[in-house]
Amino acid sequence: MQTTNVRRIFIIAGIASLFVSYLAIWVRFINDPIERTGSDFMGFYSVGRIAQNEGVAHVYNPLLQQHIQEEVVGFQLAPGQILLNQHLPFLIPILQAIVNPDYIYSFYKWILIMLILYIISIIILSRVLKEAGLDKRSILVTGFGGFLFYPLFVSLLNGQDTAFLVLGTSIWIFGLFSGKELTAGLGLILTNVRPHIALLLALPLFFRYRKVFWGFILGSGILALLSFLILGVNGTRDFINILLTTAGGEWYGLNENAMFNFIGLILRIFPWLGAETIRTIGWVVYGSTIIALCILWSKKKDLQAGQIGLTVILALFTVPHLHFHDLTLLLIPIYELIRFSPQNERLKTSIATLLPIAISLLLLLGNISPLLQYTFPYLIMLALAIYPYYSKHTAPIS
Repeated sequence: MQTTNVRRIFIIAGIASLFVSYLAIWVRFINDPIERTGSDFMGFYSVGRIAQNEGVAHVYNPLLQQHIQEEVVGFQLAPGQILLNQHLPFLIPILQAIVNPDYIYSFYKWILIMLILYIISIIILSRVLKEAGLDKRSILVTGFGGFLFYPLFVSLLNGQDTAFLVLGTSIWIFGLFSGKELTAGLGLILTNVRPHIALLLALPLFFRYRKVFWGFILGSGILALLSFLILGVNGTRDFINILLTTAGGEWYGLNENAMFNFIGLILRIFPWLGAETIRTIGWVVYGSTIIALCILWSKKKDLQAGQIGLTVILALFTVPHLHFHDLTLLLIPIYELIRFSPQNERLKTSIATLLPIAISLLLLLGNISPLLQYTFPYLIMLALAIYPYYSKHTAPIS
């Protein structure tokens, strides 16, 4: 009885604390011209406005992006100071439809779309728990915690498109657990908003779930063709040039030193190695991880507890480009852990369902110190990756 009361108090206090904190941060952010125009949404906004004014074939022209961003901030920007948008072209029609000369109003409409996508993602992940036999109260608590997940809030604050990534992986995990390979493949197509992550999630499936893999390849090919038809030859050339520019890691806003992946970690620990050397090592680690995951999935005849979570966490840690908002993808291993908690003698379901709230509070607390800000995410990734393998019940599931 006492344990139940403590849990209830933690849930109420945790949700209230997160909500109040987010509200205060958002009010400060949206009322500060420097912060709101310095968000990643500026890049998306410039693409939408160029598509409206000049046509979609010109959206990846850096000079036009600079012109739009100067109109918003009200002063001239240096050539390397603009926030380049290197995201895939299939988002252009959405941006073209929602943005207008009012930057703040456009921002709100974009956030509304992202919120809807996140709600759909939480509903799909709740289905994953429901099919595993978890009770409604546990699913509801997990859902509230998932929707208030701190990296999710940061993605909204930055105006990022991370919601597409989370929706895609949510559909993917639902399809794998329910045996609907076509559904899983369709989900992976949405992860193309982060091509490096999509590739790492998809390639290992060739050795175990070939329908999912080929569905992803076919869907990605259709997206590539659609993107080419949208942009044309010249627009595609501009897009490739932007990709090559940002791949160098030195452009304004990329902030490799602030990333939460392997490259960011090594840059902070061994800055004397030099960015180029560390970047090369990072790509080698990324490629090696793909090979290792392919071997892992090829040797597993059935889906093991923790296998999906480990794959997602390795993807987050080893991809060449990863900022805090992409850590929203940690919801996948968290939900997987909760799903298997009834079979895990070392982790009660009543405790597991508190993980989204507890991790959010921990990450929010990390902002008091740069050391904690970067240490906590790595420790959380490590714990989520290795904990399922301490379970006494790791029998295959169908």
